[in-house]
Amino acid sequence: MLRAREAAQFLRPRQRRAYQVFEEAKQGHLERECVEELCSKEEAREVFENDPETEYFYPRYLDCINKYGSPYTKHPDFVKCVQNLPDQCSPNPCNKEGTQVCQDLMGNFYCQCKAGWGGRLCDKDVNECSQKNGGCNQICYNKPGSFHCACYSGYELSQDSRNCQDIDECADADACGEAHCRNLPGSYSCLCDEGYAFSSQEKACRDVDECAEGRCEQACVNSPGTYTCHCNGRGGLKLSHDMNTCEDILPCVPFNVAKSVKSLYLGRMFSGTPVIRLRFKRLQPTRLVAEFDFRTFDPEGILFFAGGHQGNNWIVLGLRAGRLELQLRYHGIGRVTSSGPVINHGMWQTISIEELEQNLVVKVNKDAVMRIVVAGDLFQQDRGLYHLNLTVGGIPFKEKDLIQPINPRLDGCMRSWNLMNGEDITIQETVKMNTKMQCFSVTEKGSFYPGNGFAFYSLDYARTSPDVGTETTWEIEVMARIRPATDTGVLFALVGDDHTVTLSVALVDYHSTKKLKKQLVVLAVENVTLALMEIKVCDSQEHVVTVSVKKGGATLAVDGTKGQSEVSPAELQEKLAVLGRHLQGPLLTFIGGLPDVPVTSAPVTAFYHGCMTLEVNQKALDLDEAAYKHSDITSHSCPPVKQAAP
Repeated sequence: MLRAREAAQFLRPRQRRAYQVFEEAKQGHLERECVEELCSKEEAREVFENDPETEYFYPRYLDCINKYGSPYTKHPDFVKCVQNLPDQCSPNPCNKEGTQVCQDLMGNFYCQCKAGWGGRLCDKDVNECSQKNGGCNQICYNKPGSFHCACYSGYELSQDSRNCQDIDECADADACGEAHCRNLPGSYSCLCDEGYAFSSQEKACRDVDECAEGRCEQACVNSPGTYTCHCNGRGGLKLSHDMNTCEDILPCVPFNVAKSVKSLYLGRMFSGTPVIRLRFKRLQPTRLVAEFDFRTFDPEGILFFAGGHQGNNWIVLGLRAGRLELQLRYHGIGRVTSSGPVINHGMWQTISIEELEQNLVVKVNKDAVMRIVVAGDLFQQDRGLYHLNLTVGGIPFKEKDLIQPINPRLDGCMRSWNLMNGEDITIQETVKMNTKMQCFSVTEKGSFYPGNGFAFYSLDYARTSPDVGTETTWEIEVMARIRPATDTGVLFALVGDDHTVTLSVALVDYHSTKKLKKQLVVLAVENVTLALMEIKVCDSQEHVVTVSVKKGGATLAVDGTKGQSEVSPAELQEKLAVLGRHLQGPLLTFIGGLPDVPVTSAPVTAFYHGCMTLEVNQKALDLDEAAYKHSDITSHSCPPVKQAAP
């Protein structure tokens, strides 16, 4: 021990401390703290007892003593011997990759590690990412002796190499192509207008085919950026509030459609054939006697016929221009006479006609308005009996065989009838069993569309312009006075031979492009809406819808307020050109509905329900003059709106 302590004085201070630890460790009583950075007590013991190199210095130190004597003699050669002992860092025992420098401790060595390395030999990597993520904002990657920070996709490292900042991908003008680019934290999005989807391959917005997704309950029409659902309007359906499913078209205005079982409706047969046919037989010559109450707004039509066959004596009582007219033929000689007051004012009138001693007397409210001398009787003898044919609401032969042509269709009502002194009891029973033969209890002027039929005309809209000589132009002007019962239905339409709905004016309860429920009148060419205007359909009031369509433009107005256009000027001219081409071919004018066309051929295909009168190109349309009219449509009478109960 003395020698050891003596040897220590020749060492540098750091070497001396190491040797001191070594000596104390050798004695087994290393109990004070480790010297500087050398190690803990246990590590020091391990270093000096288990490391073979710790046996290197002391034996050689003893050799120096043996050769040059005690260190206390301070023999120059002894000092030189000790100082020339081998360097413990050569060869370098430290891990080269992790060591900054190896320090010789004269019998030991110390590896000073680089940042990121640890262990006695600097051969153990320090995982910086295990402590507070290495100070990285997002991702920390450990690697031997070091680490580095990284960022998630869409971010980049800032200048401090630790924090991440968002990359603005939209700064690249080509990021989304023709779509709108929206930068997002760590990402970006390419946005298209509603109804379009972004194609990453083409970097463009492409239309979404919503119809392929099955959004509509019934028919679907896809168009750029949108789609439209259609319901079977002719079947009484319309779009519901979700604009995809269908619901029933229900009245929002109740009409008083109650009928009287004691009345006979004369206008049921549009063909002009009689609604009642009677045949009387007598053993004795008998005079005609007929009396009834009558009500109508219709200016023209046939009340009844009485007589024999076409070649025999007969009379026809009708209306022309609102006054009674009597056509009669006796012995092949025909006459026409008209007289009396105007009676098509909708009030009940009592009318009678009677044969009196070679005279025919016609009375209105007991006042004689016609007295005609005739040469013969209406009852004709055949095989021993006297016969009389009597028809109501029509004639038993062709209209052309009348003395003066007349439209036989008459929207009128008869009650309290007394034909041939009450021998007509079968009429009442027949009427009672068939509501279609009964009249509305109360009526007003107009035409009533019950929501299950239409009428059509063959009208010509071409005309020669006085300004340009012989050039043919066209114009469509419509004025409809309506009091609707429902919010959906066709008012007016032009339909071609191929069932193309060339033009339509209709009520609808939704805005097709905005997908919004709203009561509107729409003007359309084919299935494209040109203009629309709001209307209060369910207010029980009469509204006036006016439409003007010609080569130069198209306008729609409701109660004098002009509607808004739904197409650009270029699109309008394109559609007007399409309409002009259709007008050069055969067209039918439909009122109150459409024929059996595809539900997608027009914005609305439902039948109109309510009262309506129409003027087309400044001429009133008389439904009795139509080429066809559904028998449930009343041409000159309309029931009033039902009054709410107090």
